[in-house]
Amino acid sequence: MNNIWGSMEQYDPVVWNWIIAVYLFMAGLSAGSMLVAIGLKWYKQARGLPSEGLPVIKAAGVLGPLAICLGMALLVLDLTKPFHFYLILINYNLTSVMAWGVIALLLYIPLVFVFAGLVFEKQVLKFAPWLGGVLKACRQVEGTLNKVIFALALGVGVYTGFLLSAMISYPILNTAVLPALFLASALSVGSAGNILVATLFFSKKESDCIEQVHRIEYPVAFNEALCLVLLFVGLNFSGPAAQAATSAITTGAWAGVFWIGVVGLGLAVPVLASTLAPKSWKHSKGFLIAVSSCTILGVLALRHFVVYAGQSYIS
Repeated sequence: MNNIWGSMEQYDPVVWNWIIAVYLFMAGLSAGSMLVAIGLKWYKQARGLPSEGLPVIKAAGVLGPLAICLGMALLVLDLTKPFHFYLILINYNLTSVMAWGVIALLLYIPLVFVFAGLVFEKQVLKFAPWLGGVLKACRQVEGTLNKVIFALALGVGVYTGFLLSAMISYPILNTAVLPALFLASALSVGSAGNILVATLFFSKKESDCIEQVHRIEYPVAFNEALCLVLLFVGLNFSGPAAQAATSAITTGAWAGVFWIGVVGLGLAVPVLASTLAPKSWKHSKGFLIAVSSCTILGVLALRHFVVYAGQSYIS
């Protein structure tokens, strides 16, 4: 018989660290970027307006593949045996959320590169003319590809929330609200990321597509805030262990991250800036860069808060 002496407080409950938080952020950034870009394409096409060459769509062509690849690289590096990562690609347990996530990512990652290839077709053909036939074939089924990418981006946006919510011993994580919160924050950071990259690198003048993407800030921020309220109200009515977990937003360092980073930078600053700023500011590059950066930092803070505070309270 083995006896464990001492208080359990001497053991660090945090298993997943900042690498996982950044991976979750990168996955959300990629998925949200693609959802916003494809949604904008459909919006333009439904009104008979051109959608090729829009700065926001170009930004998604960069952010979509780049963010997911950086996130996956971090995830592999965090493994105990990183060179054995391929085992998860050939062994599937279809009752596991992680297995479905891996399947979604295996389909999503190559398709976002196809999306990027079509967005930057001229540049790709300049350096790799041998890809002309492939891009031509993809262009013929572009509409179908966009629908598949959109569906997969939705899956990538919510699957990490489902993955964390399967951890039944952690009240903050084990909630049905988490996937919705992750999807809402993915849309938030995706739209902000697209605006930031478009403003910095692709927009030479005031662009109506940046303005249209900027407009979704209100409904996305409202839904993200609603999910946060539902998360902590649900904890408050879920029993002693879950009620104790609500102290994550009232005490300790992570309470500061929540109120200053998540609520302040991520929600209050963008909404108040868009509401109160003079009209002459709202479409200036400086304003768009500042507001988008606040939103991105807020979602990064949210991912860290969920990962760290979520593991700090055990039922």
